This record gives sequence, structure tokens and C-alpha cells, in this order.
Amino acid sequence: MPKNTILIVIPTYNEKENIPRLLLAIKKQNIGADILVVDDNSPDGTGEIVERISKRDRAVFVLHREKKEGLGKAYVAGFKWGIKRGYKKLISMDADFSHPPTALRKMIRLCSPISVITGSRYVKGGKIVGWSWDRYVNSSTANLITRLLLGIKTKDATAGFKCYPIEFFKKINLEKVRASGYAFQVEMILLAQDNGFKSVETPITFVDRKAGESKIKGELLKSAKLVISLAATREETRQFVKFYIVGATNTFTDWLVFFPAKLALFSAFGSANTQTLKQIAKAISFIFSATLSYLMNRTWTFRSKNPAMLKEGSKFMVVATGGLIINSLAFYVSTAVLNLRDIFGLILATAAATLWNFFLNKKWTFKK
Repeated sequence: MPKNTILIVIPTYNEKENIPRLLLAIKKQNIGADILVVDDNSPDGTGEIVERISKRDRAVFVLHREKKEGLGKAYVAGFKWGIKRGYKKLISMDADFSHPPTALRKMIRLCSPISVITGSRYVKGGKIVGWSWDRYVNSSTANLITRLLLGIKTKDATAGFKCYPIEFFKKINLEKVRASGYAFQVEMILLAQDNGFKSVETPITFVDRKAGESKIKGELLKSAKLVISLAATREETRQFVKFYIVGATNTFTDWLVFFPAKLALFSAFGSANTQTLKQIAKAISFIFSATLSYLMNRTWTFRSKNPAMLKEGSKFMVVATGGLIINSLAFYVSTAVLNLRDIFGLILATAAATLWNFFLNKKWTFKK
């Protein structure tokens, strides 16, 4: 067992300008933590610098790796090292001072056996210093898309400043972690959420590096691919695809019912107001297609076992009616107010109604 129960894991590659100052800054916090630097055979001698420091400071360790394999692989190696030695809390932290050492004490205090703590840029009190506006937009957009695709509740899903309890590592299998690059942070918070850990965010001031070179170049595409791959394996994504297929099928059904119904009404009540007859035909086709849609989503998309079908079906109809209103409003705003072409109006209207219908049905109609 180590003397200290907390381990800070810091991956490095060519960080000789930052790492001595960062180790000193962490030590000044007096938090009673050991520090493990995981160096990927840095050509600038970062590993050797930490090696020399570790000889005079028994709380500093270095793990030399043969080659650069990515941020995720470095963290996995560091976490395994810490787990083997019995640490109770493990912290991931960048070497470039973007993660403030002054935030460590609070993160450690908040970290419990049931919670993973994130030093967050995107909660109240958090901020970013030194970024251009376009980098900020790129980061916040990537965060939003990632959260939507994966259903992550953490606002700063891509953050790398985290404190994990040892209980978290007992629940997951580090061998199965897929990300080798920056998407590692996303995968870890997803694993925490899927395994029932509370995700707690504490605000930090994220400062862009002043020394050394950024390692993010070339990682964005890899991270995007992994996020999409992770999304494709999630039940919610599969449900959304099924829901979309059902919706497309029943749009066609709606048309199949509408035209015969309209002809039948025109034949029976030819002298009546034609627009009124069209609206009646549309109501008939809507009820028919919505009923079929409910049955398909119940049995296939959400696999509902709820015996109260009348109540469940009524909820579905309420949601479907709301979707119909949203579809009409979105089309009106797109074409009449924004003066977009009808085709773009249809696309936007369909997208808005589909999102409404899916999430309301998932969270309300088929919640059980």
C-alpha cells in the first residue's frame, strides 16, 4: 500500500518546459497525493527529467513507455499502475497547465465511491482563457454533438481533468476501453454514466498552454469516428433508427389511406366543401397511420410490455398530435417567414417533429 491514497496520472510527450513547474505547483497544494508521469519516450527528454525528480521526491514516479500510442493508452497504463498499488482515488490531468492545480483539493473532496468528478469549462463559474473564438465554437459544438449522440448528461463531456474513485475501476474493464486518443475522455464518462456513477462537475478556469506544442492535431477525426462508433452501439441510437423507419413507413401508409379516403368522400358528398372533405380524409389517414405507428413502435422499437395499452396508446396519440402541430409550425416558419424552399421546409419540419416524437415517446409513452 502506498503512503498516500490519491494518485495523479499525467501523460507526457515532449513536455520538458512544463513538467518540472507543474510538479512543483501540485506539491504546493499540499493535498497528500502521489504523482505518476506516464511518458511516451519523449525525444526532448521529459522522461529523464521526471526520473531525476523522482529520485529526490518519493511522491513522484515515472512510467516509461516505448512509443507514443495516444492519450487513452497512456492513461490506461497509468491507471493500471495505480490500481495495482492500491490507490483509492485516481486523477487524470494534462501536463500543459490547462488544468489548474488549485482545483485539485476540491475535486478530491467531491470524489466519492459513487461519483466521478469533472473539472468543467462549461458549467456556471467555468471559463476558458486564451482561445480564439473559432476554437471555442468548435469545442462547444463538438461537446453538444457528442452529448446528443451518446446521451451524456455531463456538460463538458470531452474534459480530461477528472477524479475517479477506485470503485469505478472495479466496475469497468480497462482492457475493453477502445479509445486511444482524445475520445478516451468521452468513453470514460460514458462508462461512468452507464455503470450508475454520479457525474459531478466543478467549475475550472481552463488556460490554453503557453509552452510546448499542442498534441490535438490529427486527433479530431479519430475522435469523431470513435464517438460515431460508440453511438452506433447504443440502444438509444438503435431505437432512434427503428423509430425513423417506422415513421417513414407510416408516412407512406398515411398517403395510401388519404387518397382513397378523399375519393370516397368526394364520391359520397360531392356537393360539400372540398377543403372540408380533404381535412376529414386527412384526419382519417392520420388516425390510421398513427395507430399503426403506435403498434409498430410498441412491439419493435421500444418492445413495451406495459399491459395498459389504452393508456399507453392515448399518450402516443397526444405526442403524435403535438408532433403534427410542430411539423406544421416548422414548415410555416421555414417557408413563410424565412422564405426557404418547400423542400428545405419539409426537411426541417420532419426533423423537428421526429425529434419531438422520439424523445417524448421514449421518456413518457414507453418510459417503463
